[in-house]
Amino acid sequence: MAALHTCRRTLTTILRRTAAVSSTLIPHPPSSPSLIHTRPKNTRSGHSPLNDPSPNWSNRPPKETILLDGCDYEHWLIVMEFEKESKPSDEEMVEAYVKTLAQVVGGEEEAKKKIYSVSTTTYTGFGALISEELSYKVKALPGVLWVLPDSYLDVPNKDYGGDLFVDGKVIRRPQYDFSNRQPSRTRPRVRHDRRR
Repeated sequence: MAALHTCRRTLTTILRRTAAVSSTLIPHPPSSPSLIHTRPKNTRSGHSPLNDPSPNWSNRPPKETILLDGCDYEHWLIVMEFEKESKPSDEEMVEAYVKTLAQVVGGEEEAKKKIYSVSTTTYTGFGALISEELSYKVKALPGVLWVLPDSYLDVPNKDYGGDLFVDGKVIRRPQYDFSNRQPSRTRPRVRHDRRR
């Protein structure tokens, strides 16, 4: 369960940072221009092999050094973006996932075989078992927001999370409820009574 929390927190952090970078900042007039030095905001992200227009797969770290279980550069988490004004139904989102992947794997039937999980609630995206080379092609498709190496949410059960997608059908699973988790501290805090 800790891995589930960590992975979801990581995805949330990535999405929040993306929103912060892409949003427009409104500058406030300085009270004393001579005391405040500013520099232009850099909109370019740091180097990432996922941003490389001509990737060199040989410079990726070896699989033995990867710290996240299940991260094998064969299982990919593909996060998609839909219009906020007219959000599609869950079925329409899953259909869009299949059609998106079909563009790089050669057809919808093949795409249905490659997709192992889908999500329409926690995030809008799916997991696909494809090569690293194909992951770059998926990233270039319209509507695709992120393509990230997937890792286990439930390490002991080797589970990537999301609702299962088997033979073109979604098998819903219960969502993890973060409000029922146990506190991280094992000892209660010492509270000082201020009335003494």
